[in-house]
Amino acid sequence: MCNIAGYTGSKRAAPILIEMLRRQQYMDGGRCTGIATIHEGKLYVAKAVGDVDDLLRETDAINLPGTTGIIHCRPGYNGMLSHCHPFTDDEDTLAIVANGTWRDVNTPAFFADSNAIMEEYMARGMTVKSMYRVDTEGKEGSVLKINKYAPMKNGCSYHGSELFALMIGDLLQKWGAITQETMLDAMQEALSARPADVVVVGVHQDLPDTITVGTLTRPMAVGLAEGETYIATTPLAFPEDVDFRHVRFAPTASISQVTPGEWRITDREIRGARVESIDYRIAALVYERMEKMLKAAPTSLYDFDAWRDWRDLWQEPMVDCKYAKENGCLKPVVIAIYEALWSFHKEGRLRSRMPLPGETQFLHFWLED
Repeated sequence: MCNIAGYTGSKRAAPILIEMLRRQQYMDGGRCTGIATIHEGKLYVAKAVGDVDDLLRETDAINLPGTTGIIHCRPGYNGMLSHCHPFTDDEDTLAIVANGTWRDVNTPAFFADSNAIMEEYMARGMTVKSMYRVDTEGKEGSVLKINKYAPMKNGCSYHGSELFALMIGDLLQKWGAITQETMLDAMQEALSARPADVVVVGVHQDLPDTITVGTLTRPMAVGLAEGETYIATTPLAFPEDVDFRHVRFAPTASISQVTPGEWRITDREIRGARVESIDYRIAALVYERMEKMLKAAPTSLYDFDAWRDWRDLWQEPMVDCKYAKENGCLKPVVIAIYEALWSFHKEGRLRSRMPLPGETQFLHFWLED
């Protein structure tokens, strides 16, 4: 699973974003990293294949200007810099980062429909920066050995998150106005057209103090402080020296927007996907199971399969695909897990360490009473 962080306030965003990502990257990620900031009506982006240290070594990310920005790292990568987040629109005016998977949600034609949209954009002259030629023989170069997305008619494929960036940019261009409202509308329309097991976060160069968040099933925590707002995949990434007046996970299936010290959750509906709510029963059961597991031994998030082993939690049966199939109901499993970890932290019981030799190569957690 990817890790995301964002900041908007009065301080320089880049150092804050980098430190927040460093605090969470090895929960599940650290293989492909990128950052975007907004300053004086311009978008700045830096990317590197590798973790935060690679980003700092290979780019000028730490010096990117601006007091608003987003950052991202992912756990797996194919060695292609063009597949690092953030992704931008055709005019390089907005950037988005995403966490989750663009898998088939409610129609078997999900990828065919996505390809049709991308082929239309290409016919109109848009540049697809993440495009690569699919080759099942695994030749070297810009060709991937394994392709999980069905290729387009030209034999090429692309990163699914770039399509989302192009969709939002295209909608904003058609509407002819860049405002907080149109950014919210564009996020809603794009997610409704391509609903999936994701959370998407975006910034636009004409909205220097605004971050827009589209949440379906993946965690996104929001921390409000005086004159500044922090967001992250987990609130464990938030700075410890900030006096937060409010920390909460974004609701499932929601479109929201943060500005310095403020968070607006809208009533915009994400059409095309159903998401089961995390009620008190589910939250309590996840808490109990996580507590038992983390008391037994240090455990990474890759040492258990909540999708497989905790199918009994949900009111509706979990479909065969762990994300969703036709008419399936998406399950916010990861949000429930991250909420439990945050509860353990607030109780003062959560401990963590880097993996030992022979262990799963992610951060390990345990509980101490």
